[in-house]
Amino acid sequence: MSRKFLRKEFVIYSLFIISILFCFTPMFVCAEDEMIEITVEITEISNNKARDLGIKWVDTLSFGEVSWGSDSGSREPAMLPEVPAIFKVGDFARYTALSGQINLLVKKGAAKIISKPKLITRSGTEATFSVGGQFPVVATGVSGGSVEWKEYGIIVKMKPSIMTNGKIRAFVSTEVSRLDWANKVGDYPALSSRNVKNNVDLKSGETLVIAGLTETKEEESSAGIPILSEIPILKYLFGSNNKTTSQNTVFIFVTPRIVK
Repeated sequence: MSRKFLRKEFVIYSLFIISILFCFTPMFVCAEDEMIEITVEITEISNNKARDLGIKWVDTLSFGEVSWGSDSGSREPAMLPEVPAIFKVGDFARYTALSGQINLLVKKGAAKIISKPKLITRSGTEATFSVGGQFPVVATGVSGGSVEWKEYGIIVKMKPSIMTNGKIRAFVSTEVSRLDWANKVGDYPALSSRNVKNNVDLKSGETLVIAGLTETKEEESSAGIPILSEIPILKYLFGSNNKTTSQNTVFIFVTPRIVK
């Protein structure tokens, strides 16, 4: 079966009614007219090329363990186990060592920005961003078989609510999934996924950076003298096989801003 699946990039806005609980909680603003702009930036880094440029921290990140604190004014990484997999970076720190090195990697061709959309949603309303594709899943029943399309890729959901102190309380859910052909069932791949959910308080314009998602790819290539390298016994004398391993790390930047 040909492995041709639909690839797409789309933004979904879904309505969410602010709960009565929030309306009776003093820290929340229940005005439905309050609007929030959300910027999502997805950057993919080639670990191999980053190492060649002397940047090795991409190999030390783990999905669900690193944070970055900015409330105290510190520009250095801080371990915050209650906020797994999230860097918290203020506007003043956007061009510190972390973002500066990522910008350098982009210029050197060691990283690329996959997507950078902007969403506008109401306070207390969930906004969803998705980039990836769909693959078919066949379900059989009494009346016959049917095809259901399932999404894979990067899905970021954020429900921001403006508090009376001017900060934004954000409920963030991130899921990253890929097709797993090693565990396929018949002609259909399995789905390998990771997800993280967090509640964080941010100032307008502060950035969350969800990091540590690494994908490893193995490629095999062959070279040698034509014809002789194709003979079963002689191919070891007149040919060679090379196996290379490459790793990519994905960063997801999420920045909410109050629209005034």
